[in-house]
Amino acid sequence: MAHETIREPARELPVIADVDALVCGGGPAGTAAAIASARAGAKTMLLERYGCLGGLATGGLVIVLPPLVRGEHQVIGGIGRETLERLLDAGEAEYRSDGGSSRFDPEGLKRLSDQMCVEAGVFLRLHSWVVGVFGEPGRLEGAIIESKAGRQAVRAQVIVDCTGDGDVATMAGAHFERDDKMIGLPFRIGNIDLDRWSEARSDGRATAIHKETHAAAGYESHFGLSPFPLNPGVAWGNNHMARGDFLDPDVLTRMEIRGRRAAKTVLDLVRAKMPGFENSWLIDTASQIGVRCTRRINGLATMRYEEFLAERSFEDSVALGNDFRKPSVVFEIPLGSLIPEGVGGVLVAGRCVSADAEAMEALREIHCCWTMGEAAGVAAAMASERNIEPSELPVPELRERLAEAGAVVDLPPGA
Repeated sequence: MAHETIREPARELPVIADVDALVCGGGPAGTAAAIASARAGAKTMLLERYGCLGGLATGGLVIVLPPLVRGEHQVIGGIGRETLERLLDAGEAEYRSDGGSSRFDPEGLKRLSDQMCVEAGVFLRLHSWVVGVFGEPGRLEGAIIESKAGRQAVRAQVIVDCTGDGDVATMAGAHFERDDKMIGLPFRIGNIDLDRWSEARSDGRATAIHKETHAAAGYESHFGLSPFPLNPGVAWGNNHMARGDFLDPDVLTRMEIRGRRAAKTVLDLVRAKMPGFENSWLIDTASQIGVRCTRRINGLATMRYEEFLAERSFEDSVALGNDFRKPSVVFEIPLGSLIPEGVGGVLVAGRCVSADAEAMEALREIHCCWTMGEAAGVAAAMASERNIEPSELPVPELRERLAEAGAVVDLPPGA
């Protein structure tokens, strides 16, 4: 049965800002892009649909970072490294027992993200959702946003799409590949006797209980439950619930409900059976559901995982990343993968860049989003300053400016 339609009357929209760079989406990629653009001298606005910055790193409770180095060589530099160091200095992050990977307090990252944007002079606008774009065919000139203030417009020389789903680039006509990876809804449980739980994990009693809990909760893939050292007596639950069309709000709604129900199932079972959890309670489930990938935008270059393994170098490398599953796998990120094919005035960063499915498994993580975002932010500032397309940028100068800001753009020596 066809859906009924209505016609929305045409209307004039107020232009609330005219900026050099408009960053859409305030997750790790968008926050880094906005800070980098503003530090590079561009008048920069950052739009975020939720009430805080950080995306899945904060609202999604994805609180783990892999090592940012390989051996003695820095891999993740610039704004990403600065962010972790500032969290560590504030006591809001801590290295894990392996000495390389780390965990952070999501509330600390929310506050620090605000602070770094304000320090850089970013025009920050929360509670605002991009619903459209405008401009000449093939060249964006701005975005249409919706909020409690109604429908408004922002004019921009360059837009950086950090929406995660590549919404802006898609609205502008960019082509993409679908990639429906597992979704999850992390949670935290408090008031745990960690010593008794640790004993049960050491002597093997916890293993069977964990397997039973995994099955009862209905997670179709990974389920992890681990202590969170920054908050004594707290455990962090991460999970892969299912695959699906996570651009469909009906599917997202069902997954939110399923995720909260699963977290309660976990709580009930561990309270009944897991040593140390007898008096535990559910602190929270993530306020932002963990969509791992939906669209991969077709760019001027496409990153492939086989090239990551071969440590291929790119002349237009503007950032590095590493694979959280195997941090010794370090790779260069070319500028071309951040530029949608056939659309002017737009860059992309984060989990919607141009890459194959396996490469995206590594790229979608927080630390890689920081480096891609920083590169896109500086590129946007330079393109606006020179009134040229991102594809026309002088790559050696872009790489030099990134390196001067502390970013790492070339592969380190082998492990």
